[in-house]
Amino acid sequence: MRAVQREMERHPLTIDLLDSRLEGRVFDFEMNDADFQKIDGLVTKGTIHANVVCKKAGQTAYVFQIHSKGEVCVPCDRCLADVELRIDTTDELTVRLGDTYEDNGDVLTVPEKDGLLDITLPIYEFVVLSMPIRRIHEPGKCDNAMMEVFDDHQAARSGREGEEGTDSAQTTDSRWDALKQIKL
Repeated sequence: MRAVQREMERHPLTIDLLDSRLEGRVFDFEMNDADFQKIDGLVTKGTIHANVVCKKAGQTAYVFQIHSKGEVCVPCDRCLADVELRIDTTDELTVRLGDTYEDNGDVLTVPEKDGLLDITLPIYEFVVLSMPIRRIHEPGKCDNAMMEVFDDHQAARSGREGEEGTDSAQTTDSRWDALKQIKL
């Protein structure tokens, strides 16, 4: 009865840590737009397939190998339109049972009274960590309207607003004029 009740309480991305046959088990999870929207983070939408293998299971500690593969959408750092990124990463997660939930970076502690590991956030974090630092479209693929606004802003900042054919190499900041007077 307890196993049936625990199974009913499970979220689709949950692992029962109190299962005595956990070591060696393989779990397949799918994360979709709804999962990413619940997290409300950098990733706005996508589809990730995660293959989770319990490599080692002891009395109170577990090591999971998580292979995540798929595509996610994030805002482009240049034009803010969605850019799709391919994800393919393999990571390890160490989990132990304890009194309260705690994430110290190296080990995730799950309350023993619950015994359920929601794998959603760890998968999300591994996906985000695998993304490149600069998330931008390929050259020429950025949103044209936003790039025009960006170019206008750059021209206004450099004092070239409305000027045609001004070479940026010839334009200098007046604050550097005093340095030109220094002779070594």
